[in-house]
Amino acid sequence: MSIFNFISSQILGSVGQIVKQGDMFNSGVVDPLKGIVNNVSGGIWKGDGSVRFTTEMTEVVLPMLATLLVSNSSFATGIKKSHDRMMDAFKQSASMANTLNDVFSSIF
Repeated sequence: MSIFNFISSQILGSVGQIVKQGDMFNSGVVDPLKGIVNNVSGGIWKGDGSVRFTTEMTEVVLPMLATLLVSNSSFATGIKKSHDRMMDAFKQSASMANTLNDVFSSIF
C-alpha cells in the first residue's frame, strides 16, 4: 500500500466522519427542536411566552443551526474536492513517471 493510498483512505474517512457528525447533529439537535416548536405551535403551550419562543426558534435559532449544517456540508465537500485533485495529480505524476521509465528502459 502506497503512502498516497493510506493518505487517501484517511482523508475519505475524515470526510465520512464530518458528514456523520452533521447527520447526528441534525437528528439529535435540529429535528428535536423542530418537534418542540411544532408542539408549542400546536397548542401545548399558550400565551405570549409561547409566541416569543416559537418566533425566536423559527427566526433565529433554527436558521443559525441550518447555516451550521450547510457549513459542515460545504467543509466536507471542500475536503473531498481537494482529495480528488490530490489523487488526480498523483495519477498524472505516476503516469508520467511510468512513461519516463519506459523511455529509459528502451534506451538502456
